[in-house]
Amino acid sequence: MSVTSNPTSNPGDKPAPPENAGRPVWLKLVFFLSLIAFGAAILYYLNRPAPVQQAALATVRLAPVERGDIEFRLRIVGSTTAKRYAAISGPRLDGPDGGTNMVLLRLADSGKFVKQGDVIAEIDPQSAQDHIDDTIAGLRDRENDVKKKQIQQELDTENLRQSLRVAKATLDKAKLDFSAVEVRTVVDQELLKLAVDEAEASYKQISSEVALREASQKADMRIASIARDLEIAHVQRHERDIVKYVIRAPMDGMIVVETMNRPGGDRVQMAPGDRVHPGQPFMRIVDTRQMLVDATVNQAESNLFRLGQNATVNLDAFPEARFTGKVDSIGALATGGRSQNFYIRTLPVRVVMTSSDSRVIPDLSASADVLLNQAKDVLTVPLTAVSAEKDQQFVEVKTAKGFEKRAIKTGLSDGVKVAVLDGLKQGEQVRLN
Repeated sequence: MSVTSNPTSNPGDKPAPPENAGRPVWLKLVFFLSLIAFGAAILYYLNRPAPVQQAALATVRLAPVERGDIEFRLRIVGSTTAKRYAAISGPRLDGPDGGTNMVLLRLADSGKFVKQGDVIAEIDPQSAQDHIDDTIAGLRDRENDVKKKQIQQELDTENLRQSLRVAKATLDKAKLDFSAVEVRTVVDQELLKLAVDEAEASYKQISSEVALREASQKADMRIASIARDLEIAHVQRHERDIVKYVIRAPMDGMIVVETMNRPGGDRVQMAPGDRVHPGQPFMRIVDTRQMLVDATVNQAESNLFRLGQNATVNLDAFPEARFTGKVDSIGALATGGRSQNFYIRTLPVRVVMTSSDSRVIPDLSASADVLLNQAKDVLTVPLTAVSAEKDQQFVEVKTAKGFEKRAIKTGLSDGVKVAVLDGLKQGEQVRLN
């Protein structure tokens, strides 16, 4: 038996360790786990869903094809007022100098219900009464002038008639003296004849003056009488005017006091102490049993309105309230305000409320949704589900294989939903854009 040994090794040397014997065990473990994590990341990256598909699935919204009614309504805005009312204004006075100083002394409260004949306003009559007193004093002066002139004329007439009687007596005496001319001298005869002629001329002159004086006195008396009658009429007109200062309700209804502009730009309701002018409206009495909405519509949409169309009335003061109504009148003349563009024109539209309650009073801001067209018991889809391409409407219908683009025929729309006349069935689901 032979023993082979390494000639270069010594008997006392230790054997050499392996090549990786110096690496720690934990480093091997970390390296191994890193390989596993890297492989898992590669597998996830290769098998993950596409980001576009996830986003598409997350934003898909569906809506069912349903059967129902569609109403196309157009909203008009305005304010409430009464169909039957009476406007109360400052009285128009008959007096030539009346109506310049009419001050409200009393005024019924706005919102109060009154009966026909109730006193609703009173104008301060003091200045008018003072003026009546002045005109009555003037009337008495005129009457005294007439009486004075009448007495003066009677005296003048009597004096003139006395002069006439004297002239007649003188004429008679002259004629009597002339009757005895046969026993007189020629000179005396001529003198008596001249006396007769002179007395006769004087008598004729005074007789003509009596007629003229009577005509003149009659004219003067007529002038004085006319002046007196005019003053009487003046007093009577003011007496009739002062009766108008107490204003009574011409009908049953609710009081609505008008507003006015005060100095400084404030707009307030009229109150006792305010001045009114003849013909100036300061109050209304309204019959609240039948109210209406005075609104306006743009001239471009006026052709859609017809008399008798149903409407739903809304009040800004009572958002929960709903009232029915009908279109009662449509204006024929378009108008525009100063603050509006010249080409912006509106037409007045009046909607009569067929239902009402105590909350509906005049001058409330209101709106009316007028029913212009409707479709009953039709298939409907949301308007956002419909797209248009070259005058054709399409929707995307959900199927078992995904979404199918389908052409449809649409009808009436209310701005939210649209009627589908052909192309869809009830219960199908469409994609919302």
